[in-house]
Amino acid sequence: MRSMITIQLDMQHREEITALVPQERAYVSELMSKGTIEAIYMSANRSGFWLVMRGEYQEQIQQELSTFPIYTYMKPDFSPLSDPDAVVN
Repeated sequence: MRSMITIQLDMQHREEITALVPQERAYVSELMSKGTIEAIYMSANRSGFWLVMRGEYQEQIQQELSTFPIYTYMKPDFSPLSDPDAVVN
């Protein structure tokens, strides 16, 4: 299953988030190389981002997201995506 995750960051903690950015980038790169993260897009004002993640089920995707270094400062919203190979009627 795939899920689009819209994430808003708690910008009241900008300094804490900024300090964790190098760890976050390394972790995201690792997950992208494994295929867990298919795409990531940052908002222009850097207050949020969008991820497309893959997992066997929604709870697995949520669990993986909870291991991100900046997870404490994230407010995620999950939207399951349809299978691109599915036929639309």
